[in-house]
Amino acid sequence: MELSFPSELGYEVVARDAVAAFARCVGIDKNRIEDIKTALSEACINAIEHGNQFDANLRVMVTCKHNGDHLTVEVRDQGMKEYTAGGKPLTIEEKLAGLGPLRGMGLMLITELSDGAEFVPVSQGNCFRLTFSVLQPAICHHS
Repeated sequence: MELSFPSELGYEVVARDAVAAFARCVGIDKNRIEDIKTALSEACINAIEHGNQFDANLRVMVTCKHNGDHLTVEVRDQGMKEYTAGGKPLTIEEKLAGLGPLRGMGLMLITELSDGAEFVPVSQGNCFRLTFSVLQPAICHHS
């Protein structure tokens, strides 16, 4: 599945709902889908805010593939700002202790909810790949 949307907040909901519908179609557990939706929303917001710097003329592209035991989602931006690794993100406890700003917990949240999260090299822009084992139980259990 592929989709593309402008770099405007709110469109991450469209991507989230489309990927959730795809995940339901391939039989992924509803609780695991909630993990996927949360992580994907964060990744899309990062692409809008940091990669494309809120330029509505630039696009965010989302691709989603299912291979039986894993769901892979890639979020690409057109990269006005290239991602540079800043070391290991602070934990929630460290942020609450005042060791860093309370903003910027998206990558940490994505890492906790997914089985794999990494930036992959592309010729233009940034590409963030999320991998979810669909055979694993959900991290968050929603009723």
